[in-house]
Amino acid sequence: MALVMQFSFAQEKTVTGTVTSASDGLPLAGVNVLVKGTSRGAQTDFDGKYSINASEGETLIFTYLGLKPVEMSVTSDNSIDVSMEEDLSALEEVVITGQGVGINRKRISTTVDFLTSEEIEKTPTKQLDQLLQASAPGAQIKLSSGQPGTSSIIR
Repeated sequence: MALVMQFSFAQEKTVTGTVTSASDGLPLAGVNVLVKGTSRGAQTDFDGKYSINASEGETLIFTYLGLKPVEMSVTSDNSIDVSMEEDLSALEEVVITGQGVGINRKRISTTVDFLTSEEIEKTPTKQLDQLLQASAPGAQIKLSSGQPGTSSIIR
């Protein structure tokens, strides 16, 4: 009997829930959900919903760029909803390059144009190519063709 009880506690179950932003209560898409100490993970969908297999007593870690990580312990409940808060100290600057990963601005040997969040918010457009054309004089932006809606070539 003790063996059966021990086996039932170690079984995995499906844990589901919704991840939202603490500031506005809207669902967050693309939040990483990992079981601590394992390689098991999932990501939230467009509605902030996730589903992951975990055992009771394991810990789920929720991470998202610009938000504080959240750790929640799996209990007998099959549903865990999470509200994530902004982490204003997490992002200092974002460097976008056409080549390379993990490069900071000090290590780049080419010209760097710097845009603050205030400059981006003041710009009437939300399309990246138009934003860069208006704010980054070093950027060369060309249309890939004369067709409306086609992507731009940015150098």
